[in-house]
Formats: sequence, C-alpha cells, structure tokens
Amino acid sequence: MKAAVYYGAGDIRIENVSEPAVEPDGIVIQVKACGICGSDLHIYKLGGAMESELLMSSGLIMGHEFSGDVVEVGANVTDIKKGDRVIATGWKPCGECHWCQMGQPLLCRQIKIIGIGFPGAFAEYVSIPTATLDLNVFRLADEISYEVGATAEPLSVAVYAATTAEPVATDTVVVLGAGMIGQCVLQVFKAMGVAKVIVTETSKKRLELARAMGADMVINAAEEDPVERVNEATSEMGADIVVECAGVPATFHQAMEMVRRGGKIMQVGVYEEPIQWEPITLITKNIRLIGCLGGGFLQAIEFLGAGKVNTKPLISHEFPLDKAKEAFETQLKPDEAVKIVIKP
Repeated sequence: MKAAVYYGAGDIRIENVSEPAVEPDGIVIQVKACGICGSDLHIYKLGGAMESELLMSSGLIMGHEFSGDVVEVGANVTDIKKGDRVIATGWKPCGECHWCQMGQPLLCRQIKIIGIGFPGAFAEYVSIPTATLDLNVFRLADEISYEVGATAEPLSVAVYAATTAEPVATDTVVVLGAGMIGQCVLQVFKAMGVAKVIVTETSKKRLELARAMGADMVINAAEEDPVERVNEATSEMGADIVVECAGVPATFHQAMEMVRRGGKIMQVGVYEEPIQWEPITLITKNIRLIGCLGGGFLQAIEFLGAGKVNTKPLISHEFPLDKAKEAFETQLKPDEAVKIVIKP
C-alpha cells in the first residue's frame, strides 16, 4: 500500500509499505480521509525532539484524525463488522502498570499512541490493535461525510476541554488561538449555551471564520492588546474560563492576566519551547490551571449529527496522499489553512 512516511524534520516521502495485519482484538480500516493535527505538525517541524519518549524512530507513519471503512475484523471482535463506516483511535498501553490496572490506560507512562508510537492513517490502510465499539471505534452515520468524520477527533478534544471546564450559562469564555481546536472549542461552548465566547488570534482568515462560526467577539492579537480588550468586555472582571489553544508563551501569560479571580484556565495547546513563568499570579488570583488530555467522541459525533457543531467550513484544503508534503507545508501557513485533510 502507499503511505506518507516521516523520516525527520520536513522529510515526508510517499512509499510502498506492507499492508497492516489484523490483530485478534483489532480491526483494519481502509482510510478515506485523515486530517493533519497540530501534533503532527510539531513533529514535522521539529522532529523527534517533540515526542522523545513516544516517537518511533524514522520511518513513522503519522495521522490519527481519520475516518474510513472496516475491511478486516479480528477473531475476538464481535460488535464491529466489515463494511462499517467508522472513525477510530488507537493505543497500546503496557497493561501492567498502576494506571493500566486501575482501568485508566491513557495515563500509562509506556503507552504508544497511533500515529506516534505505531503506524497511523496517512496511508491507504491502518490497523487498530484493540478495537471496542463506542470506546475507541465509533460508527459514522451515512449523512456525515468521511471528510467531516475525520474532524471528529479534534472536535472530541474540544468537547473534553469544554466539559471539563464545567461552564454555566452566565460564563464568559475566551479562546486563545483559532486553529482547528480553537474553532471547535468556540462552537462547543456556544452549543453548551454560555453567555459569551471571545476569540483571540493573529490570523485574519481564522478570525473571520471564528466570527462566522458564532464568536460573540473577535480580537486581532497582532493589532490589539487582548488582555485589555477582554478586561474592557468584562467590566474589568476578567473571563470566567480561558481556553489556551495557541501553544505559545505569550498566550500562556495572557491567559493568566485575563482570567478572573477564581477562574479557570484550560490548557490545550502544546508548546514548542519552554515557558519562563512566575506562578505568583496563579496563587494570588486563586486560578485553577487544568491540563486537557482526552476526548469526548460520542458527544462530538452527537453534535455533528444534530448540526449543533459544523466543522465542514473548517476544512480549508484537501490533498491526495501523493501530495502529503505539500499538504504539511500548506498547514504551516495560518493565513491560508485551518484544517487540511489528506485523502488516500
């Protein structure tokens, strides 16, 4: 089969590789669409330094935001059938550590994640080694396209972040960064009925899209001071919830300054460089800083099916697998791209 194989920073090649074999507890999926995630982009730009504990050596097939058709089913799998339209995610925990024994395999220190620790979906076929319906494999309704289905994974991250924040109807939420995750966070909070969602971003294209997707206020952080604007918009109280999706030191510090006393910061963005931080603000404002690693797939699919969230406008480009490198290079341009989908 054809696959986009990663060999180092900026080096992705289209190669013929062996098709994955089905495992007894797993399935094999024919990939129809796979999105480029921010984590894929970090690895593409910086190489193994980003994921030193989890990243495979050169020869990795990335890709974990995907949809497709089940073509092989392991002998021990009874609730998934050949021909099912699905979205899926995959992991390989050690099975022996404290967290695995406690039934929380995603906290396993030795876990291998699809597209990082073992081959992902920038390929014609992908193997899910352990497949359980409605846990890590989810049926895709016929009315949802494969392309939109591939956005369910980033949407699930947004759902997890928003629900973990435990918003109430009177909350003002600020989203820092209007890439794919930020756009999804915006829509999820709107679907949950909060009073106001403010989005800050430096890309005019992404700000225009955020406004079209329902943001109550957008702030161009390249032209205005977002902390001052948020304070003005909240009568100097600050935001109840700040969701940091940009993953740059400046936005981390902005989040600390614009959140209200006793408020919450949801940390979603992944940083490419260390942050110099004096935590006194966290203490004196009694802020809750909450890391977000998880996904709410079932609710994400429900939002898509009910039309409460619309991710189709967020797909700015589609590329064939043969042009995977061009796709990655385009994804690096925030004034041009939001979500890029590769179609084998």
